[in-house]
Amino acid sequence: MELDRTASTGLRQQIVEQVRGAVERGVLLPDDPLPSTRALAEALAVSRTTALEAYLELEGDGWVYGVHGAGTFVAHRPAAAPAPTPVVLEPDDEPELDLRAGTMDPGLVPDAWRAAWRAVSPRSFAPDPCGDPALRSGLAAYLSSARGLPCRPEEIVVCAGASEAVTVLGLALGWAGRAVAFEDPGYADMRDLVVRLGARHVPLPVDAAAPVALALEHLTARGETPAAVYLTPSHQFPLGHRLEEDDRRAVLAWARRSGSVVVEDDYDGEFRFGVPPLPSLAGLDPDAPVVYLGTLSKVLDPSLRLAYLRVPPALLPEVVHVRGLVGATVSGQVQEVVAGWLASGALSRHIARVRRVYADRRAALLRALEEVPGVVGVRGIEAGLHVVADLAPGIDAAAVVAQARERGVAVTSLDDFRSSPPGPPALLLHHGGLDPQSLREAVRRLAGCAAMGVRTSPPA
Repeated sequence: MELDRTASTGLRQQIVEQVRGAVERGVLLPDDPLPSTRALAEALAVSRTTALEAYLELEGDGWVYGVHGAGTFVAHRPAAAPAPTPVVLEPDDEPELDLRAGTMDPGLVPDAWRAAWRAVSPRSFAPDPCGDPALRSGLAAYLSSARGLPCRPEEIVVCAGASEAVTVLGLALGWAGRAVAFEDPGYADMRDLVVRLGARHVPLPVDAAAPVALALEHLTARGETPAAVYLTPSHQFPLGHRLEEDDRRAVLAWARRSGSVVVEDDYDGEFRFGVPPLPSLAGLDPDAPVVYLGTLSKVLDPSLRLAYLRVPPALLPEVVHVRGLVGATVSGQVQEVVAGWLASGALSRHIARVRRVYADRRAALLRALEEVPGVVGVRGIEAGLHVVADLAPGIDAAAVVAQARERGVAVTSLDDFRSSPPGPPALLLHHGGLDPQSLREAVRRLAGCAAMGVRTSPPA
């Protein structure tokens, strides 16, 4: 062992590293004796304190052990574990043309929105867990004017996205161990989240031709009345139809009789094409057991994680209590900017502008689909940012999805939203994220998939 007195590393540390290195290389073996601190100090011309501190560090790290009256020895160390296999994280294989639900066009985010962010100042205090008072007032006014839902600011609960809003709601209303009904086909991710919260999923079959209230009555008749039912009446996800007013009133009547809570996800409620608005479920009776769920990501900014609940007075105390336990999760700056946009009328003007943009995109998609032989019908065209393209019997929708991906186009099979697939072949096509030219190109590539022209016998 030799020490370099000109090195920047101290003498004690040099002793530690050289003993450790000798053990790692097998020069020193388990139970080999080491020189006493006095002998080591003399051999290396260092103080005994330096030698003692080096041994103490080695012992503390498990490299040596001392036996009283016998000396210091090399410790038995476990064999080194094999080096882990390196995990190479591949970048997401982003499709060139994305027609999946939820994809939005960041180019539609207005410059004024970005400017509002630059103008906001950091806060020195956390916002109220239920939301900034100015934002809650703005959202209450917006719901009253835009969705026909009169409500008070204190009935608004702000959350970091729809998933958190439903989590807060499920905890507050005690869904664990109880049945919660979801539309089938429906919002699979939200259904899975609620099951993770401990609820039992009950499928609620939905179809444009069948009243939802009748399906709910059938559940009750079978003794499966759920504690809550999750509905998307403005633009059923994924089938795309709207719940007519008579059916809405029948759903409210069922909820009052059954004691169930209706969660009204106003999915795509801002986007209608050539049809008059329908009142929200909660707007038809503000005191009914209906919790309204709204978001702003689709109308304003895809990266904005801000959702809100309008909770009827009877359910409000428990929801506010749980929201307080979770704490504020939306930054004060985000809430301040959105509140300013609501108060100035900028949000309403922006919605009117993008509604015209989306109408043009929807029209381009529908015209392109008319030229695809394998598409036998299109549903959900009156509202929202997606349509359902029904495929000819015998077409394998899953094969179409796979082949389209190979051609740079991402689409989704309707089976992905069914609780018990497969069903009749169909594709969900979202038009919010692509301009008309890109939509036409996406449909052209989709039509060129071999699976769109090959018929196989449907399973018996």
